[in-house]
Order: sequence, then C-alpha cells, then structure tokens
Amino acid sequence: MDLSNVTELLGSFYQEAPLKQFLDALGLSEKPRLPRDSTTTFLHRYDLGIEITFTGERYLDQPIRDYPEGALVLTNLRFYGPGFRNFSSFDGTLPYRLEFGATLKQLASVFGQPAWFDAELAKARWDLPNHAAFAGFDEEGRSDLYGFQTPIVDD
Repeated sequence: MDLSNVTELLGSFYQEAPLKQFLDALGLSEKPRLPRDSTTTFLHRYDLGIEITFTGERYLDQPIRDYPEGALVLTNLRFYGPGFRNFSSFDGTLPYRLEFGATLKQLASVFGQPAWFDAELAKARWDLPNHAAFAGFDEEGRSDLYGFQTPIVDD
C-alpha cells in the first residue's frame, strides 16, 4: 500500500471525496463519530498498523481553512512499526519514503534538526511547511512509530 502522499489529506474533513476514497481504500466504511464530551475520535486498522484521528472543527486550535459546522477534520495519521502489541506493523510505503528502524540522525538528514525532542519519552517532532512529522523510538533508538499531523500551534 503506497501512502507516500497521504499527508496531502491532512486538514480534509470527512465526506470530502479524496478523504472518503482513502478511507474506503483502507476498508474503513464506518463513519467517524465524535463521542459525547470529546474533541477527537479515531479510526483504526490494527491489522494494517494505521490509526487515524479526526478533530471536531470547533475544537481546532488553528484551523487551516474554513469548515462546515460540525465537520470532523483529519488531524493526525499514525503508522505503527514492529513491536506494538495492538497493531501490526505497517507494511506499505510511508510518507517521505521513511522506513522503520531509522535513527534520529538519519531522520534529521531527511527533515533537518527536530523542533522538539524528548529523550525520556523517545519522541521527536519536525515542523514542516504544511504539517508536523513525529517519530517514536524504541529502546535501541530506532524509529518504531511515525505520525503526521496538521501544523502545531505553539502556546
């Protein structure tokens, strides 16, 4: 499965054709619903190693465009690598042609120095022009999780 261009969908809302086609291609026919008293909802394909986050339009920190009232906006895509109990390892083409097992230094050669890194949490973030990229690292300092989300708003 080639998801190398999937970051282009960030900021789309449910019911827009390209996003709907993407979800259909993943076999996700259920409509995302915002649980009561929640700002986000998730769709999962545990067997594919993919988690998708939608945020209610009224809860967006900084909307990147106008949305219809009540729209559920695609705000995050996570791809799981090997070693996660509840998720299979994603086995397709990732954005930026990333591969699991990369070191922070290798990822810095792709994205530049991270905007944020926490050694204790073993996570890094890069603020890119249209979205943010995240990596999580295992005990050996190898990437085992990638996330892509709408741009980060600093407090």
